[in-house]
Formats: sequence, C-alpha cells, structure tokens
Amino acid sequence: MRATLDGPDGWARGWIQAGTAAPFRLKRQQGGGGVMIWTGIVKDELVGPFFINDGVKMNSEHYCAFLKKNFMPWYKKKPAARRKPIVLMQDNVPYHASRYSRAWLQSQGFVGDKLMDWPACFPDINCIENFWSALKQRDYTNGKQYTSKEALKMSLKKAARSFTRAEVENFTKSMDARLVAVIERKGGYISNELNTLSISAIIGHSLNDFI
Repeated sequence: MRATLDGPDGWARGWIQAGTAAPFRLKRQQGGGGVMIWTGIVKDELVGPFFINDGVKMNSEHYCAFLKKNFMPWYKKKPAARRKPIVLMQDNVPYHASRYSRAWLQSQGFVGDKLMDWPACFPDINCIENFWSALKQRDYTNGKQYTSKEALKMSLKKAARSFTRAEVENFTKSMDARLVAVIERKGGYISNELNTLSISAIIGHSLNDFI
C-alpha cells in the first residue's frame, strides 16, 4: 500500500458547519511524497509493518530479497504445525508471478497448494485490501497530515499495531464467504456488501490461514 503525507490519496473530505472556515491543510505537489508499506495478515496475527526503501523500483529480485529479509524470519520462527496450513496469497503483479519469484518461493517451500494460484483477471477478494482501508481510516483520522516520511512511518506502525487479534481475524475469517460467493457467481463480480460485511454476519470459521 502507498500512503502519502497528505492523506491516503492526497486529498481529504468531511463536513464543515455553515459559516465555519475550512481547516487549514498544507498544499503540496503529489501529496508531498509518500511511503510504500507491506504487511501480512495470518489468521489473527500481523506480520510487519515493513517499508520499501525510498528509490527502490520493485522487481522480482527486490521482491524476493524483501520477503527474505522481512517475512521469512517471522515464518521460520513458527513451529511446523503452525506453518503447515499457511497459504501464501498474493496478486498477479508481474514481480509476484514471474518465473524468478516463483522459483525463489518454491525454494522456500511455497509450491503447489502452499501458493494460491489466481486467474489472470480475478475479483479483488484479497482480504488485505480491507485491512488497508481500515488502516488508512485509523491513521488519517480528522484529515491528519504529516510533515515528514519518518513521522508518517511511525504513525502507520502505531496504527497497525493498534489492531487487536480479534480485529485482524475478522479480515481473514471473511475469506470463506468471499470464496463461496466467487464460486456461486462462477468467477463473477462480488458486491461491495460482501467485501465489507462484518464478521458477525459471516460464517465463523476460515478455510485456511491467508497472507
């Protein structure tokens, strides 16, 4: 996810009482810059957050090096029984789906059923997208802006770590209903209602642990 100094998309909106001046907001080109953040969610646990170094244009080599440095230490510390049901879930951006990345992931044990295989064009059902939305809402409360990338990083880390295990598990548990809905629609579009449905209205167990 990309986050800018001036807001999730470089703009803010809200209600202002009639006759009241709009709050002051810094105006900068391209939102004043931003940061790229990576976080994994595995059942009820967060992995990260971690940040992509400034100036790095992500490719297969950088992506695998990033996972090796940030994700794999967490993964390897888990007992075998914990690692066994984990399925790596990513999208089909070129550096995820490249031969280089797949070969490296295979060398780390993510092969076959351990690596989710998405069609070329699939409905956006990855539960991490809902986490990103919730993280942005929590970090940019009241139209908050930042004066430096370091301040933004610190705030994003604090916001990410404020999620309880129960809140994180709400995202991963929703995968059952999402996948069932995709099957019922024969791969078709899933309504916003399903993508934003609270866990209390969704079946209470998950097919697997997902990242």
